[in-house]
Formats: sequence, C-alpha cells, structure tokens
Amino acid sequence: MTTRADSRLRQLGILVALVLLTETAPLELSLVYPAAHSLAQSFGSAGADAVTGAASLAAVVCIPLLGRIADVVGKKRVLLGSGAVFAVGSLLCATAGSLLLLMLGRILQGAVGGALAVAYAVVRDTFPRHRVPVALGVVSSGVGISGIAAPFLGGALVDRYGYHGVFWFLLALSVLVLPLAAVALPDDRRPGGATATERRRLDVPGALLLGLAAAALVAGISAGVRSGWTAPGFLAALPTALLLAVGFWRRERGRPDPAIDLGLLAAPAVWGTLLAAVLTTAGISTVTYLLTQMLQTPRQAGLGYAFGLTALAAAGWTFTQGLGSLVGGPSGGLLARRRGPRGTAATAQILIAIGALGFATLPGQRGVVLLLDLVFGLGTGLAYAAFANLITEAVPDERAATGTALIAVANQLGAATGASTLASVRTLYPVGPNGKAFAGTGYQLAFTLAAAAALLALLSTLRMRHGRAPATGGAATRRTDYSATAPAECRTTKEMI
Repeated sequence: MTTRADSRLRQLGILVALVLLTETAPLELSLVYPAAHSLAQSFGSAGADAVTGAASLAAVVCIPLLGRIADVVGKKRVLLGSGAVFAVGSLLCATAGSLLLLMLGRILQGAVGGALAVAYAVVRDTFPRHRVPVALGVVSSGVGISGIAAPFLGGALVDRYGYHGVFWFLLALSVLVLPLAAVALPDDRRPGGATATERRRLDVPGALLLGLAAAALVAGISAGVRSGWTAPGFLAALPTALLLAVGFWRRERGRPDPAIDLGLLAAPAVWGTLLAAVLTTAGISTVTYLLTQMLQTPRQAGLGYAFGLTALAAAGWTFTQGLGSLVGGPSGGLLARRRGPRGTAATAQILIAIGALGFATLPGQRGVVLLLDLVFGLGTGLAYAAFANLITEAVPDERAATGTALIAVANQLGAATGASTLASVRTLYPVGPNGKAFAGTGYQLAFTLAAAAALLALLSTLRMRHGRAPATGGAATRRTDYSATAPAECRTTKEMI
C-alpha cells in the first residue's frame, strides 16, 4: 500500500527529474548568450544572431509534433527522445567547423524546446490539483537555476575554449541527465502502444509549414531592420511567410488531428495568453541576449558603455537575473494559486519593462546593473510561471500536452523574435572600421523596443477574461466553457476551454 509519504517522495522525484531534464532548454539559451561575442568574432553579428535564434525556430516546428506524439505514445518517451536528439545536436555544434554545420546542430538542439511543454502536462497528470500551480512554478524556475550558474559557467567555458566549450558541456549534461530521468519519470505508455492509424495522424507537413512560416517572418523582419525595408531579403520573405501561413491554415482547417488545433487557437482565453507570451518573451530574450554583448564590447573612444569585460567577468554583472528568476518561478506559482495567474503575469510584465528601460539608460555602475537585472529576473520568473498556469487553466485534460505545447511555441517564437529581430536594431549604428561594435544608440533602441514589447504584452494581459480567479491546476476547464465566442467549426472538443 502506498503511503502519503511515499506518494510525496515519488512526486518530489518526478519534479527533480523534470527540472533537470527541462533545464537543458533554458540552459542552452543561457550558455549560448554569453558565447554570442565569440560567435560574432567567427561568423559576424548576423551569423551570431542566426545561430542564436536557430534552435528557437526549430523548436517551433518540433513542439506541436512533440505535444501530439506525447498524447499518443507517452510523455516519458517523448521527453527522453527529445533529450537524445538534443545531445546529438550538441555534439555536432561542438565539433562544427563551419556556420552550416553549426546551424544544423542548433536545429537539432531545438528538439528539446518541446520538453517543457510536455513536462507541464506530466505535472498536470501526476500531481494533485492543489499542487499543480506551485509545481508548474518550480519546473519553470529551472530558468532561474540556469540563469545563476550559466553566466559564470558559460563565461569560463568561452574564455578558455571559445563557443565550442559551451556545446561540449551541454552534451555532457545530457549524457548525465537522461539516465536519471529514465529512472524517475513514470511510464505512461498505453498497452499495445500507438496504432498505425494514430501514427499516420501525426501532421508533420502541418508543423513544417508553421515553423517555416515563422522562420521566414523572423528572417524577413531581421533583414528589413539590417538592410532597409526595400531590401530583397525583406521583400521576398514577407510574401513567403504569408503563403506558408495560408498553406498551414488551409491544411489544418477541418483536420481531425491537426498539428495545431485551430479550435484552441480560436478561443480568446488561449490566443490572448499566447499573444502575451510571445511579446513578453521577445522582450526577455532581447535584453538577455544583448546585455552580455554590451558588457563585453572592447573599450574604445566614444563608447561609454563599453567595459571590455571577459565573458566570465560579465557574469559578475548579470548573475542576479538568474537569482531573481529562481525566486520568481515558485513565487509565481504561489501567487497564481492564491490571487490568479493573470495578475501574476501583469506584475511580471511591469517588472520586465522597468528593467529594460533601465538598461536603455546604459548604466555604467555595476551596482545599478545588478539591481536592474534582479528586477528583470524576478519578472522573468513570474512570467514563465504565470503563462504555464494561464494555459493550463485554458485547455481541457484530454488536450493537456497539445495545449501546453502552444505556450512553448509562443515562448520559442518570442525568443527567436527577440534575439534575431529586436536585437538586430543595434546593427543600424556600427562603429569602427570593422563594424563589429555598435554605438550606444543602437543598444538604447533595442532595450526600448524590449520594454515596448513587455508593455504591449501587459495590455493584452489586462484584456484577458480568464485567469483572474486563483489557479485550479486545470480543474476549472472541466466546468467552464470559454469557447462560446469561437466559430462552431473550430470547437473540436466538448469543453474546448
């Protein structure tokens, strides 16, 4: 007979395994960001931006498939499989000698982007309802753990081994974590496994259309920022993205098992959450990506912000962001359970905007940077916990993995948009003969755009009708129908949200 203590110990083991396994996704970003300066020296700023955003864009393709596969073949198998693909991508990145191979490795690393979405569904399946909001906050607080350790670890690896050292470490981490997760996670495979019909229903073309449309849009806007809005890259990418998006919509409409359930997207509770998540994450990734580059810029005349710090020294200026995120994750879960996830998200967006605007002043004192990063990091942790709970409240149990995959798509799309598009505005103000340094005006504009994205997200959050009551861990979706305003043909379940 299972005692209450045994049950709690089992839940703790699951929680630890999920945090370690899903940590690879935020840690991958937290380690690669300090390596951006090293990447720019090898491949230029445009190449570094592309390498940074490639994993996030690849995740946009993988996440809908992983969510659907998890519903069919089991969440544990998907988590372990995506971790294995991530390990292969890390090995390829660590040994790559060209930009092409490095990009291929980063695309494979994007497979782990869906792990967090599946982990949310595992929490929802295995934890009592009253513990789900806090457990979601703890899982998402892995962002904080990586944020504290990664700047120092990434700085030491980059200073000693260049960007290759980051990917060797990620490979070693995967090799250690995967066996632990295999032991701790519950086996949720169905007897007999997936049927041939279910395997055929996995909509790979639909997921590819969605991912390629997102990639074309992000690449086109980035080209427009860098080269002007009449540049061939922008003019070609925009209609391409539109055609791919229309193709995705036509393919998914009316399909019994789409890559992305358009019925979920049509519901206000879902699309409002996704919009706020994209904008918020875009602001977060812009600041996080650019801050270490700004601090590592070599000293030269006319650049008051350039401190010429090593990657490791820069970590001593930015580690408080991870500390704030670590506190914000569980705190966000508690606040969502007691006061509602909508208010938690709004608080997060205000803190993120304050931090971004503070960095736009190009502070020159370490103490000021540490304080701003603490405020910004707290907002980051609150945001991830709030959005996990908002989407959990918005989808029914039978679509748990598919629904939570949507928030992961939004987060990855926001990360790619911030690192590849908003951050690229700094390149409009090159300084020096080689054009590898940028005037303070460029950084100020990028940080201001990050703050604007957070404030737009705040407006979207304030318009939400759901999430105002204390979070229930998804129980509310069994008795509430938020989809009354959605078109009839979009309602693919009895209780959509």
